[in-house]
Amino acid sequence: MEKNGKSLAIVIGENGSCSDGQLATLLQDLQALEEPSIQLVFTAEGVSLVTHDSPVLIQLRALEAKGVPILACSTCLSYAGLRDQVAVGKVGGMARIMEAMQSADQVAAI
Repeated sequence: MEKNGKSLAIVIGENGSCSDGQLATLLQDLQALEEPSIQLVFTAEGVSLVTHDSPVLIQLRALEAKGVPILACSTCLSYAGLRDQVAVGKVGGMARIMEAMQSADQVAAI
């Protein structure tokens, strides 16, 4: 994941911890980075943001196209009844999520 400088894992655990507009702006800003050394991890209620109904689906698809790994918690998706609605990223278990966070130089939770 690391390209230039430090890597960052951004964990998005709540849908609503910031407004859709704020999250869209953050994701657009990340798209503007030449070589983003980030990965996005969606847990808890945040998994709804990787579904077909996500207000930030366009931004997430653009980041994925740039090579940004996007990971959604399989248990969280199943609990929310969203497992079959994933539109972007990969689905992984807790071991994969922990690996993503441990491999990053820094972890930010929003």
